[in-house]
Amino acid sequence: MKKTVSLLCAVTACATFGVAGAFAGNTTISGFVDASYFGEFSGNNGEFGLDQVEVDVEHEATEQAGLRADLEWVKDGEGFVAQVEQAFATYSPAPDWVLTFGKFNAPIGFELLDPTDVYQFSHSLVFDYGLPTNLTGLSAAKTFEGGFDVIAHVSNGWDRQTASRNVTWGGRAGFAREGLVAGLSALTGKEDLDDEGTATLKRTVIDVDASYSLDRILFGGEFNLGSAEHGGADFDWTAFLLMAHATVNDVLGVTARLDWFDDPDGFAFGYMPAVGDDPGETRQSITVSPTFVLGEGVGALLEVRMDMSDRDVFVDSDGEPTDTSVSGAFEVTYTW
Repeated sequence: MKKTVSLLCAVTACATFGVAGAFAGNTTISGFVDASYFGEFSGNNGEFGLDQVEVDVEHEATEQAGLRADLEWVKDGEGFVAQVEQAFATYSPAPDWVLTFGKFNAPIGFELLDPTDVYQFSHSLVFDYGLPTNLTGLSAAKTFEGGFDVIAHVSNGWDRQTASRNVTWGGRAGFAREGLVAGLSALTGKEDLDDEGTATLKRTVIDVDASYSLDRILFGGEFNLGSAEHGGADFDWTAFLLMAHATVNDVLGVTARLDWFDDPDGFAFGYMPAVGDDPGETRQSITVSPTFVLGEGVGALLEVRMDMSDRDVFVDSDGEPTDTSVSGAFEVTYTW
């Protein structure tokens, strides 16, 4: 029972898009609205927000070729930023082959990007600090008999839309059968950090993800091992997550997630202090999230999350550093 939701479209957007879809023929338009309340209990603050509005357009040009664009408006302070989450063309030169060219969600990891595709309000530490979100480049995917599939891709780098002299290579080997989905992913590449190419960053990550569905329970897990080279120094990190989602009935579900991230060199969390300082940090989080199906396309969830660190990286209600942060959220999403 994935979190599928929708909150505004019934009066205006759905009618408009329905007419457009009818005239377009092979064009499908869908999307979602995501609204929430988020608060930090330890920091004694909170706010309501319209977090994201997304419109997805898919067009089947021929039996072999197609286009897709995901356009989104994301909350940014007091306003919104309009951006293209992904936009790409696909071509199938032969059965079971798909080539993708453009900007696409990185095919790596257990959790997906959009709020309608996850069971919690927040993403895991692995997703936030150990993986790219989007890649701009070219990918080739092939499916095989027996539930096996592979994908290889070349791109500008982690969440980079602009090119440099270098590229990032990666791929995933996957398997899916009888409720089990598993994959081994790898990604490596060098990126220029300035126009002259004198400052570079090389990142490499190996990621293993798996999920298993058993009746009304879904189990998931991920192991992430990364390294980076920058400024003559080497950095490493190790992380994992475990989660379970139980569907209680047609309305209620419950999710629990545990994740852990060890960043001994301070690279992933963005510290990288002066030489001689100790930037290392190990952080973990525990998340519990009841989910609700309120109607067709409409869903909601509650989330309580506790983050813990071996350093005082959070702030309490008095503005003092602390090693623990507790937060809560209520989210409603509407999909059409």
